[in-house]
Amino acid sequence: MHTGKLKSSKYRHGNTYEVDRSISQSTLEMATATDMAGFPAPVWDSTHVSLKDVLMQCEIPMVAKITKGQFHNLGVSKIPLRKFHQDVVVHSIKTGVKVLAHSVSRFEARDGRTSKIVALDQRLSIPLSYNGWFELLSEDGRSARPIDSVYRLAREFPSKCLVRQNLKGYMSNEDGKLTFDKSKVIPAGEQLTLAGTVNGPGDRVKFLRCTDSKGVVLYLSFDQQGTFTPIANPGDVSGVFMFKDIVKVFRLPLTVKLVMGVWPKVDPSKFTGYMRLDWTYTDETAFLCPLDKHSIRITPVPTEVPLKLNPVQNMEEIKESQSFKDMMTKCNKMIANYNNTIHLIVAVPDAVKRRKSQDLANSLTKQNNTINRKNNANSLMKRSKSREELLMDEMDDLYQYIREGKSPPQQKYGYDSDEESYFEEPAYEPLDDFRARLAMLERGQPAHKNSKYYRPTSGLYVGDENSPVRSRVDQHRHSFGAVIMSSQSAGQLPSGKKDNPPPLPPRRYQRTESSPMIRIKCNQQTQDSSSGSSRGELQKIVSDPKMNRRNSRDSSGSQTKVLMDDRSTSSRTGSSGKHQSMQTFYL
Repeated sequence: MHTGKLKSSKYRHGNTYEVDRSISQSTLEMATATDMAGFPAPVWDSTHVSLKDVLMQCEIPMVAKITKGQFHNLGVSKIPLRKFHQDVVVHSIKTGVKVLAHSVSRFEARDGRTSKIVALDQRLSIPLSYNGWFELLSEDGRSARPIDSVYRLAREFPSKCLVRQNLKGYMSNEDGKLTFDKSKVIPAGEQLTLAGTVNGPGDRVKFLRCTDSKGVVLYLSFDQQGTFTPIANPGDVSGVFMFKDIVKVFRLPLTVKLVMGVWPKVDPSKFTGYMRLDWTYTDETAFLCPLDKHSIRITPVPTEVPLKLNPVQNMEEIKESQSFKDMMTKCNKMIANYNNTIHLIVAVPDAVKRRKSQDLANSLTKQNNTINRKNNANSLMKRSKSREELLMDEMDDLYQYIREGKSPPQQKYGYDSDEESYFEEPAYEPLDDFRARLAMLERGQPAHKNSKYYRPTSGLYVGDENSPVRSRVDQHRHSFGAVIMSSQSAGQLPSGKKDNPPPLPPRRYQRTESSPMIRIKCNQQTQDSSSGSSRGELQKIVSDPKMNRRNSRDSSGSQTKVLMDDRSTSSRTGSSGKHQSMQTFYL
């Protein structure tokens, strides 16, 4: 490792000197990435492993160097002036089920009676583990009206409801009775289980008795205002659903509205909360963390990206360091937030790729919007400073505001985007191809069969998050048209028998040219009553001109002969004057 002084000769032109100095500084930073992270000196292995084979050939987490390929700010740069991160920590590689969706917007007519849904260009990828509440929308984008008071909530009295607005609730004392001395703020997003109504002190006001998710008994006054939505039962359609339950119960595509959940911090014109769920697919993602002294940031990389990695040999020594343990704790939190976030599928512009700052490009945020150049310049200036420097600058502004009475700070300390709850995914296909497949999907055609990256999957393993989805779903995957069909009932996992294939769907009845004959025994009848009816009916079926045209002449003659023999044989049998008649049916 190079530890000596940098020798940079002074040229006549200052620009040339600055370029030479920047190249040397960039080389030094990339060479000492592990030192800046606080790790022991790495001992690189001579083997090279592709990202797709890391899970089979190496133990993770591990520290590795990217020797070939690039993805966003990771990899080997082909241009000397562009700084990429080569030393990374491969935290984990996970396969999960996601739902491909796109944003829609709802427009109302001037009279307010009619409305329509218009699709937007923004594509979304939603993990199945996203903890958000959704409600179903009609074709014109309308949903059920929420409950706006406690009195109406007590009248409708659903088993469970979702609180959509903060409100005050009274608690009980040590004796278990209602008291006004103890109260609690019920936050939005809380689930309440209704238990009944009680009378307050003096029997003047009635209260609704309910229980929150932690088992705390709360009392809501009938004269309180609030916003509530019933939580849908397994057989209901109205109400709010968890995202996983929607994929379990209903067929896609489906239009939904996000009622409660983590909202992406983007331009409202890109994400409105209304979305159209297209289909489910499996995705294998590698979580890489570049070694940077300024920040710890997880970068989700699809395993389909052609990256070559060179692992280290002294990984056990690196695992014992405290800095590595702190990084793993931070990465675990980011991955948990990754699974609880709606991801935006974007095509990163070339201008954003060529920036000196190689942070993950959030091209849809207001701070990074190329139209607003002032905010873009401020964000670039922020990235050049460390977090401690930004915090100290803001403290200076606050002291100056308190002492001298100048204008208050315009912007508080923060990042360009929420690093723990904002994630983007690359666009694997052009937008025009995506629109064409959406049009085919709306017409009921199988539009995702030719998709290379967004491979459809079944909803068999919706309830099992920790299972290896990729290996098992491929065995039980089968689609029918544009609708993903499940071989078992929704929400049930398949049995442990691997040899039994999933049951086939029922075949549709089709009448062929060569219709077979099926003879069915009828109930025993008297000879007088059955001989005439069966003989007349049989003669009518055999002599039908349609059947004669459908069958050949030889086959019809042989069939008639066999039927006549059967009829005569059945008339001779039976000692009590009764015989068994045969009727011929054509399928």
